[in-house]
Amino acid sequence: MKKIFVAITLIISAAILVLIFNLNEKREINKKNMAYDNINKFLSRTLDSEKAQSLSLALALSKNRAIADAILENNTKKCFTILHDTTESFIKHLNRKYIYTQIFGKGLLIFARSWDASASGIPLEARREDLIEIIKTRRPKAVIETTVPTGIKASAPIIYNGHIIGILEVTTLLDRVVARLREYSIETIPIIRTELISKGDIIENNPSVHNFKIANKNYNKHISQILGSLSKDDFNKLIHTDYLKKEGMFFAAYPIENDYGKNLGYFITVVSNENFENFAGKQKTLLKSIFTMESTKEDIYHYVNSKSENIFETMSPEYILHFKNRVDEKDRLYFNKAAREKLQKLSKEELIDLILHNYHKTKKEGKIK
Repeated sequence: MKKIFVAITLIISAAILVLIFNLNEKREINKKNMAYDNINKFLSRTLDSEKAQSLSLALALSKNRAIADAILENNTKKCFTILHDTTESFIKHLNRKYIYTQIFGKGLLIFARSWDASASGIPLEARREDLIEIIKTRRPKAVIETTVPTGIKASAPIIYNGHIIGILEVTTLLDRVVARLREYSIETIPIIRTELISKGDIIENNPSVHNFKIANKNYNKHISQILGSLSKDDFNKLIHTDYLKKEGMFFAAYPIENDYGKNLGYFITVVSNENFENFAGKQKTLLKSIFTMESTKEDIYHYVNSKSENIFETMSPEYILHFKNRVDEKDRLYFNKAAREKLQKLSKEELIDLILHNYHKTKKEGKIK
């Protein structure tokens, strides 16, 4: 009887241990999935922002009459000077580092490049569906492509007397995406399929990682070495299953595709185990970062509903004012409750400052006269 009791106890204990193990494993998988999705949010927001900014510059330059005149005169030197000087001005005055401009002429031959005075009459390294689409539709477009130089390419038609006489392209290198994501403690290494890298590209001599080429110059050498040292199995696991925890880091892979379904490579993002919890949803500071990345109502709704507590309670009065019209009706009750509690604690002068967008955290004394 005693042996039976011991056996039953052992079986129950083993079952409990297995259950605990499975629950912990499931919890860890959920955290990894959440971290993957949250990092993707930052990456997507950054890419959308860079595409929009590059497109604005391309549209402005495409309407430059001096450029149109240079094309009509077939004056490539003049066009180079305009592109070079304008690009330098963007870098200096708009802090648009990692930017290049070029013009395509008839037959999509290179007419002029901001970085090469001798580039003229050169054909494209590869077929560009986006440029062909622009010629057909006359609408500007922003994509990621691997023709020289690899990066985010925003292109706009140059129109004169109702005819397209060229296409103006602004390329923002992926270095800028990497630099922006570092502000959120996300290290990023974009990698492009080696066979897609064109001769003469500025990344041509960059280090390779498992048949891919690192596609930026400001890459973190330590992390790139760790990525390169991953076994073939681990690297394939990262690429095909989206993420991998290794070497005290959380690696996540996001496909880089052009607008026509062609896979060009991957953005490999890396966060340390210490920062992993921030992206796995444990830290409320992530909410503030998401807001600064211009989240939509749906973003806010999904984040709110992933929490059991009212996360609006952690928002400052400035955020209450700024986001009061961006909260979905599904979250209005929680938002209003938190806002009311926050605002009731403010003095009259603090409320006035808040309304005037000049709110200060230091408490003020006094009365409204």
